Amino acid sequence: MAEKKTILFVDDNPVDRTLISRLLAKHDFNVILAEDGPEGLRKAQENKLDIILLDILLPGISGIELCKKFKKNPATQDIPVIFYTSIDTPKHLIDFTSYGARDYIQKTTPPEELVASIRAIL
Repeated sequence: MAEKKTILFVDDNPVDRTLISRLLAKHDFNVILAEDGPEGLRKAQENKLDIILLDILLPGISGIELCKKFKKNPATQDIPVIFYTSIDTPKHLIDFTSYGARDYIQKTTPPEELVASIRAIL
């Protein structure tokens, strides 16, 4: 039996954290939650992660800045990051790769597509 993959989900919205963590757990992922940038940074350094799902609009430190920090840190630089955001700018207009992210998914995306994107990157 394959080992469960671990996802860090950083989002300041408690409803989104609950819904997405349940969805991912249902698809056999371990989920670690963080509600802001500093907590996300700490949990990324404390845990062995396979992927990071990261909101862009976070209090204190933006998801973009947090992603840059992940990519500069040798302990987290190789962990793939997916931006998961309510910003409704079309994906092709966002230069998410320049920040080190592997994908950009809007929160309005169907849950099956989110899971498919995660599995494709893993």
